Amino acid sequence: MTDQESSGRQSNALGVAGVLFAGIVWGTTGTAATFAPDVSAAAIGAAAMGIGGIAQALLALRGITQARAQLWQQRGLLLLGALAVMIYPLAFYGSMRLAGVTIGTVVTIGTDSIGAIATGRWWRLLLCTTSKRDCPPRASRSMSAR
Repeated sequence: MTDQESSGRQSNALGVAGVLFAGIVWGTTGTAATFAPDVSAAAIGAAAMGIGGIAQALLALRGITQARAQLWQQRGLLLLGALAVMIYPLAFYGSMRLAGVTIGTVVTIGTDSIGAIATGRWWRLLLCTTSKRDCPPRASRSMSAR
């Protein structure tokens, strides 16, 4: 095994561990929020957004700094994304408070996938109809063997 292969495997393992950790932590937030009934859903969402946002920004600081010019060119999309990320935890914890953890989580996970698909199709349609660039081909519906 070469050093490059070993480094790639370590990088993959670190990525998998990070995703698993994020899933475990994210999966417990609704339940944890129910144990603080005196704290408003907006306060819990704002705290989660603030702590998580600062942590992500610190972890990605080098990449953000290197891509500063490209980020500035796409500042409208960056602001739209920031607004969506800001609203999501507030809505998530509000739904947990109103519907309960089980229903809130199931609805959130279900609508997240549907929303991502709808947004992707809308964005592709918008790009294909408003730009003079060629439209990228659609992804295959079936997975091909590698």
